[in-house]
Order: sequence, then structure tokens, then C-alpha cells
Amino acid sequence: MDLRQLVRTLRRRWKFAVAMFLLGLIGSAFVTLSMTPSYSSTARVYITSTSSGTIDAYQAGIYSAQRVASYANLAKDPALLGRVIREVGLEMTPAELGPRVAVEAVPNTVILQVTVTDPDPTVAQQLARAESSEIAKLVAKLEAPKTSGNDDQASGAAPIVARIAGDASFNADPVSPKLGLNLAVGALLGLLIGVGGAVLRDLFDTSVKTPEDLMEVSGSSVMTVIPFDSSVPKHPLILDPEGHADRLEAFRVLRTNLQFVDLDAKRQLLVISSAVPDEGKSVTATNLAITIAQTGRRVLLMDCDFRKPSVAKLLGLENAVGLLSVMVGRASLRECIQYHSSGVEFLATGPRPPNPAEVLETQVMRELLSQVREQYDVVIIDAPPLLPVADPAIIAPMVDGVLLVTRYGKTSRELVHQAVARLDSVGARVIGVVLNMTPRRMIAGYGYGYGYGYGESVDDGRSMTRPKAVKTRRYDRNGSRHTEVPGRSR
Repeated sequence: MDLRQLVRTLRRRWKFAVAMFLLGLIGSAFVTLSMTPSYSSTARVYITSTSSGTIDAYQAGIYSAQRVASYANLAKDPALLGRVIREVGLEMTPAELGPRVAVEAVPNTVILQVTVTDPDPTVAQQLARAESSEIAKLVAKLEAPKTSGNDDQASGAAPIVARIAGDASFNADPVSPKLGLNLAVGALLGLLIGVGGAVLRDLFDTSVKTPEDLMEVSGSSVMTVIPFDSSVPKHPLILDPEGHADRLEAFRVLRTNLQFVDLDAKRQLLVISSAVPDEGKSVTATNLAITIAQTGRRVLLMDCDFRKPSVAKLLGLENAVGLLSVMVGRASLRECIQYHSSGVEFLATGPRPPNPAEVLETQVMRELLSQVREQYDVVIIDAPPLLPVADPAIIAPMVDGVLLVTRYGKTSRELVHQAVARLDSVGARVIGVVLNMTPRRMIAGYGYGYGYGYGESVDDGRSMTRPKAVKTRRYDRNGSRHTEVPGRSR
């Protein structure tokens, strides 16, 4: 992963990295504040030789330095620690006091440094004072000259003596825990975990997230990138040219790019499908039909998803009569066509058949598609998802092409590959793919009308022209009578 990919990963998953950073910061603060503060006190013991003379003094200094290291080890002897406890008057054992006492020889000196930690700064000072005193007594005892015969007096002066260099220090500021240091370490660890986790999640995430990925796996051009809009569940259609500017512009790019799919074709018959459900294919098909109708072209939107019809609900129209009604001869095509205020003409699924695949595979279906091709400039068919059922693979060879809708961060590369392979196996043509529900921060790097669009000049200024309202006929469910409703000019 290079630097550019790392930056792109962090842009996609910055919330996770920030969450781990804050979690590390909060966790370290909680642990630090829950810890018992510890205070320290330091005392020094000076160990020297009693010999005189330059040569003797030099040798005595070397001898003293060697002895210092030995007494540093003896300073934590249980017997010595027991005397310290009794002197201070504490209720603890030498094993409990041992970890609180640290005695070390200061390098290149003959000084023993005694450091004692305790939750009480006064007790820490008393322990350091008692420990240094007991070390001095231990040195005096071990270095005492031997007696000869029955003489009670020493045969000479002790070669090594220990003197306490000042009183033990008193420090009212705790040495641990250190809030600032712990916060910095916790925040750094949290940030490292966040960045590492984001990179790992990105490496193991096989979902489609960029137009480049989608183009590579599908082998087709990305016709448009549709931004995510939280208002889609309540307002799925882009009926107002002034509202939903980003989504409207995305569908204008899609509309324009579809005109360049086949320059010689005067009429288009397209299937809109997806690899799996919940990719947004029905909303995409409906909004594409509305956007094309805004240019004044005759558009028929057909709902061929017998499994889960949803276009009628999106448009606020009826689904009781429609495609199946025409195919079984209960009503004519004209009687089943419904008109929407956007200028789109709509053919619902009608009653749900028990065998949708067999219904779509009939000669009647082929003849119906030929009929609508002659009557409309553009026919858009909302088909079921490709992988769960066989329905779209049956319709796909009968039309000019299939537009595959994928969802950002959900549709995996493997699913896209399988969907394209299924279409290829039946000889269908994939005219392009759509990356749907893309975060706006990702779209900002691509823009509209440049990387994947061709601009709006080919519409000859008609894209913003609203069709004139006229009276058209709408038939009731049984097709026996009609009423006059607002429509559009033809």
C-alpha cells in the first residue's frame, strides 16, 4: 500500500481511527485516575575508606567502589527490611516492603542511592531515612576489624565506613501515575490501533468503493456516481429540478452517457438490474426515467420485478393491472399504461404470477417488448436482482443492454463479477455500471461532467424545459372506462 492508498483509506475510515484515538485517550485517563498515587523519597549513603596516603587512597577508592555494589545487593536483605519496618512502626512484611525499595550504586562513585515509594509521602521519607540508617549500621557491622585473643578491643580501625549524606528527601508531588505521559501514550496507542485497523479493514474489505475498482471488476464503463442522500427513504424521486442538486446532476450525467452508448439507435430498450437486493436499482430506474422525460422524450417505465414490485409505490400509482394483465389478454397495453405527473408513462407488473420466469420467457413477452419499442423513445425495465433469480437473465437478451447498479461499500467485487458473468453467459450486453449511494466526500474527487460525463450540451438546452401539461386518458383497473388527468405533451 503506497502513500496515496493510505490517505484514501484514512479518508474512508477516519471515523474508526478517530474513535480508537479517543478510546485510547479516555481509557488511559480512566486507568490513570483510578490508580493510587505513589510518592518517593531519596537518601544517599557515602561509603569510603579510612586508609591514608596517596597510593593507599587510590587502592582504597577502588576497593570502596567494589564494596558499594555488594552493599547495594545486601540492602534488600529480609532481616534488614524487617528492622526498617520495626523502626518506622508499619504493619507489613519484608516481602511487601521489598518492591517499594530500590538501592543502586551511582556509577563511577562510592555512593549508594536509596529510593523508597509509598502512597504516603511522609511514610516514604521515614522508610528512606530508616533504610539508609540500617545500611550504615550493616556496613559498620560487616567492616568491623577482627579481635585477637581475649582482647575486647579492635585490632585496628574499620577499612570501610558508611556515612549518611543528608536527610531523606520529601516530595509532595506523586511520581506515579503521570497523567500527561499516560494520556500521550494511550492516545498514541489508540491512534496506531485505529490506523492499523483501518488499513486491515480496507485490505480485507472486498466491497466496491471507487469507480476504478468497479470499472476493473465489471469490465464496463462507470456511467455515473450517485451520491448518498439521507432523505431518499422519504423523498426517493427527484421531481424538483431545483432540489437534490447533486443527485439530479448524477442522473443527468447518466442520461447523457446513455445517449452515447449507441449513436445510431433512435430508440433504446434498457434493463436496470443489480447483483443482489437493496442496491437501489428501482429508485435508479425511476429517477432515470424521470430525468429522460424532462428532455421531452417519450419514456415508458416497466416494472418487471414480479418478485418484489416497488416502482408503483415510488410513483404513487396502482399495481393491480399491468404487464401480466396485457400478457394474458385481460386488458390492452393502452388500458394498462398509467401516467405520472413527471411525464413518465408507467406499466406496472399487475397480478403476481406463480411462475415469473416462465412468464417472462414467453413469445408474448418478446412481442410486447417489440411493441413498446416502436411506441416509445426510451423503455426502461426494472428487473429483479441477477444472482438470486433467473428473471433478469431471461429479459436481458431481448433488450439493447443492461445497466448494472452497485452500492458503495456493500456490493462486493465477487458479486459484481458473478453478475456480469451471468449476463455474458446468456449473450446480454452490459452497457455500463452505476456506483450508487456513494459518500459525498468520495464524489468530490471525481466531479460531474468531466471524468465520467460528457456535459449537458447534447440536450440542446432541453434538459431544463418542462413539458406542457395536457389532458391524457387514464383507464381504471378493468379498462372499461377512463378519466381525464394531467399529463404531458407528446
